[in-house]
Amino acid sequence: MRRWILLLGIVLSSFSGFSQEKEKPPNFLFIAVDDLNIYNSPMGNYPGNFLEKIYPSKMKRSEVIQRLTPNLDRLGQQSMIFNRAFSAAPLCGPSRTALLTGTPPHVSGYYQHDQHFRGYSSLTNVVTLPQHLKNNGYYTVGIGKVFHKGRSYLDRGVFSDWPDQLYSWSEWVEVHSGTAAGPDYEFDKSETPSRYWESDGKRSHNYTRFGSTSVPREKANDYLNAQFIADLIVKGEAIRQDLHGKERNLTLPQDKPFFLACGLFAPHLPWVVPQEYLDMFPIDEMAIDQDLLDWIESDLKDLSAYGQNKTRNTHMDELRRFGIELDGKGGDMNAWKAYLQAYLATIAYSDRNIGVLVDAIEQNPQKDNTVVMLWSDHGYHVGDKNRSGKVTLWEAANHCNLIIRDPRIKESTEGKRAETPVSLQDLYPTVVSLADLDKPEHVHGVDLSLILKNSKEERGQPVLNTNGKDNHALRTDGFRYIRFRNGDQELYDLEKDPFEEINLAKSEKHQELLNSLYQQLNEMLKTRP
Repeated sequence: MRRWILLLGIVLSSFSGFSQEKEKPPNFLFIAVDDLNIYNSPMGNYPGNFLEKIYPSKMKRSEVIQRLTPNLDRLGQQSMIFNRAFSAAPLCGPSRTALLTGTPPHVSGYYQHDQHFRGYSSLTNVVTLPQHLKNNGYYTVGIGKVFHKGRSYLDRGVFSDWPDQLYSWSEWVEVHSGTAAGPDYEFDKSETPSRYWESDGKRSHNYTRFGSTSVPREKANDYLNAQFIADLIVKGEAIRQDLHGKERNLTLPQDKPFFLACGLFAPHLPWVVPQEYLDMFPIDEMAIDQDLLDWIESDLKDLSAYGQNKTRNTHMDELRRFGIELDGKGGDMNAWKAYLQAYLATIAYSDRNIGVLVDAIEQNPQKDNTVVMLWSDHGYHVGDKNRSGKVTLWEAANHCNLIIRDPRIKESTEGKRAETPVSLQDLYPTVVSLADLDKPEHVHGVDLSLILKNSKEERGQPVLNTNGKDNHALRTDGFRYIRFRNGDQELYDLEKDPFEEINLAKSEKHQELLNSLYQQLNEMLKTRP
C-alpha cells in the first residue's frame, strides 16, 4: 500500500510540474514605433487612408504598400491586427505617458512634454507598467524611445529621468536612437538635405529636415537598438555601447519572465535615410496635383472656427510656398511630393529594422510563450487637412497601429482583425491581465483579453482622444465627435465619410446624436477606474 501511495505521489507530482510549466508567466516584447501612421501594408487599404488620394489606382497603391512594410505585414499575419486603434493623445509624450502610466492626459494634466512626467504631482508616485511587472518578478529591459526620451539628464536646471530608469527598469540602456550613425561608425556621415527643406538657420529647426544620408541602416542607432533586443531574445545575451561610452552586457535571467521594450525613432523627423529608400517611391507615381489641393481646401470650409484655425498658416503652406520660390509654377506640388516621399522612405527604413525584431520573434527559443505588442504612438498628417504632423483631433492624427501576437491563443489571433475601436490606453490593463497580475487601482482603459480570444467582441465604450486641456474627441463605431475648449464642435459619420469631409455638427438631423455624444464625453471625463 505504501508503495502504491508513493507511486501515486510521484505521478501527481509530475502532473503538477507539467501544469506549472504550462502556467508559466508569459514574456512580453513591446515594440514602439514613433510617428507611424497607417501608411503601411496591414492598414494601407483601410477606408480613410490618405494613400488612397495619393495613389488612386488600387493596383498601384497595393504595390506601394507592399514596398513599404513587408515585415510589418509578416508580423501582422502572425497576430491580431486592430483596425481601429487610437492614441490617448496625438503627441508623443502625452500618448506614451498615458499608455505606460495607465493615466490619461485629462486626469494627469500631462498635455505637453515640458517636463518629465514624475514632475507632475498627479504622476510623482505612479506605478508604471514596466515598474509593476518588475515589482512582480519580471526582468524589464528597455532601449530607444519608449517613454518620451531615452536618456536622463539635467534639463532646464532640473534632473529629468525621462526613461524612468530609476523605477521602471531592471536595466535601461541609454543610447541615441534614429537614423544617425551609431558609436562605432567612423566613415562618411554626410547628409544631403532635400532642396525643398527650408532651413531658417536655427538649430532647433534642424529636426524638421528631410533628405538622404550616407550612413548605412545597419550602422545607425535604430538598427543597433533593434539588434540588441533581437540578440537578447534569440541568444539570451546582448552587448551595446551606451552614449557614455560604456559597454553594456546584459543576460536574461533563467528564473524570471521578461518584458523587453524596443523604441524605434524612425519615422519621426528628421526623415534622413539612405537614397535607396527614397528611390523606392518615385514622385512621378504620386497623384499630388492641383485637383488634390482643391479637394483639401474644399474639405476645410465646414470645419468649426477652432478647426479652421488649425488649418491656416501651417507647415504645409510654408512648404508649398517655398517650392514655388524654387521652381515657379508647379513647385508647390514638387515640394509636397518630395516631403511625402521622404516620409514613405523613412517608414520603409523603419520596417527593415522591425524586420530584425520579427526575425528574432520567429527564432525566439521561448516564442510559444512570448506575447508581442507592436504599437505606434499616434497617427500623422502629410497634407490632409492642410496639416503635417500630429496634434489635431481628426482621425488621421489619432489613428495608430496596434498588432498583438499571442502564440498561446494562436487559433483566435493569427491572421485575425478586430474592428471595435480600441485605445493604446488599453495596453496596461491588457498586459496585466495576460500576466495574471492584479491591476493597480489607478489604471484606466479596457482589458482587451476577450477581444484577443474573439475578434468580434466589442470594447464596450468609445475611445477618448485628448489634445491639450479641454480639447477632446470621442471615437465610436461609426462616428468621430470633437469638442474644443471654446465650445466648438465637429461630428463626422466615418462609415459614409471616412475622410471627414462633411461636418455634421450643425445638421438638424444629427442634433440628438450630437447632444448624446456631448453628454457621453462629459461622463467619460468624470469616470475613474
